[in-house]
Amino acid sequence: SYGQSSHTTDYWQELANDPAGDEYGVTWSVDGGSTWGRDELYVGQTIQFKFNVHKENLGTHYADLTKAWVDWGQDGHFDASDKIFYAEHIVSANKQKSEGPGTNKTPDISDLVYFSPTFNLTDDFVGDLWLRALVTCSESVVNNYIPNDPHKWNKQWYPYYKNNYDNFLVAPGENETINYYQGETEEWKLVVHSVPESSALMLFGLGIAGLTVARRRSK
Repeated sequence: SYGQSSHTTDYWQELANDPAGDEYGVTWSVDGGSTWGRDELYVGQTIQFKFNVHKENLGTHYADLTKAWVDWGQDGHFDASDKIFYAEHIVSANKQKSEGPGTNKTPDISDLVYFSPTFNLTDDFVGDLWLRALVTCSESVVNNYIPNDPHKWNKQWYPYYKNNYDNFLVAPGENETINYYQGETEEWKLVVHSVPESSALMLFGLGIAGLTVARRRSK
């Protein structure tokens, strides 16, 4: 029901962490960023997401775009309220100029790292939450809106697009496929568990014990 985000090539940007030897680009942390992984989750934790974007080539497009959603309401689709992150990396015009025309050039930045805000996991999120993260380029987004325009390449620099890529970069609707020529999509299932009853009882018992001590001290 989430639809599909397809890509023709990840040659210019992908969700990956090559320096660390990890072929995937999405991880999360529940300890304030001390460790990053893909563990199952529990109510009461605070989660933050990290997105690693890797580039082999410079390209000559306006910007690399990264966006992610989590279906917090578990309703089977990603909408505006599900957005957890968006960023754009504007390709250096000076770098393009110094290396001349063509696309198979050294990127101005090979590895980009982004962090989402933090989110508190409550009882409302118990179950399976789906995350979708996507990286693509500005030209690929513009192409979806004006595929038959012979001047579409230049229009990715127009203010109409430059000021609205966050709105134009969307997740497909139900039974829909959107092809972003460049880039990659990753999807992850976030399993959120309620706090085990034994742990809840232990916390309750510690609270009662603390209350008893406090009363004795007050006497």
